[in-house]
Amino acid sequence: MPNLRSIIQDTHRALEVVGIPDARLESEVMVMDVMRMPRQSIFAEQETEVSAQQQEQLATIIQRRLTREPLAYILNHREFYGVNLLVNSDVLIPRPETETMVEHALFMALMGMESRELIIADVGTGSGAIAINLAIHLPAAHIYAIDAFDPTLDVAAYNIRMHNVTDRVTLLKGDLLEPLPQPVDVVVANLPYLPTARIPTLQPEVQWEPVAALDGGPDGLEHIRRLLQQASDSERLKPHGVILLEMDPEQMSDAQTAANQAFPDAEVSMEPDLSGRDRVLVVNLGGTSPDY
Repeated sequence: MPNLRSIIQDTHRALEVVGIPDARLESEVMVMDVMRMPRQSIFAEQETEVSAQQQEQLATIIQRRLTREPLAYILNHREFYGVNLLVNSDVLIPRPETETMVEHALFMALMGMESRELIIADVGTGSGAIAINLAIHLPAAHIYAIDAFDPTLDVAAYNIRMHNVTDRVTLLKGDLLEPLPQPVDVVVANLPYLPTARIPTLQPEVQWEPVAALDGGPDGLEHIRRLLQQASDSERLKPHGVILLEMDPEQMSDAQTAANQAFPDAEVSMEPDLSGRDRVLVVNLGGTSPDY
């Protein structure tokens, strides 16, 4: 029987030939999943033999991946901000860029709003990635996780149960802020922000993801503008409230204009992601941000 080293090498080559990004890393993740091994073990146990059954399981994964189906959908899980989540084709695959929004929400909650019991709305919750992390790190907060689609909410519900935060996360179905039963302190939203015409030009893996979670209209800001309008036209956001919106850095200028129009007295700023590009638009109705 072949050993672990040769299996990883063969898998790497099979993925690399068709141009799959990060082929080496993905080959290791596939083997870790099939072998039920932690990452350190696949390097420490290179001579371990791989059984015929394990080879068959790996071959099935590879064949699906060669169709450019995302690995997260094949393995049915994705790690986000240190939390492992169920994902399938009903939800967008959580991206590392979105961790910036989680970090900023936590910073504002812990530094600027620590004296209050926070009410947070995660709009367009998808897999529940943001809501779950906020619930884990802010045990005194309550989070409303909102989405418009039942299959998406089913995935979020599973993840919320799996991470034991059902007492702090309430799922709501509806359009953006409309289902909220009370005003909130913080709105976090990773809404669809890709321009419609751009979606067919993206890498093949993206085409497997739900269009409703990607398509932000002609300029990508359709849902973001609607959320800002809903927030300004209603009592769904407290007077001191904060809105955090993820988007493409190239959209920041137009989004900032929309935010200033909706909230002329608010402080509007931008937060960079790990690569240094502006990724999160911050609308602070209180007019001042916590000191960094």
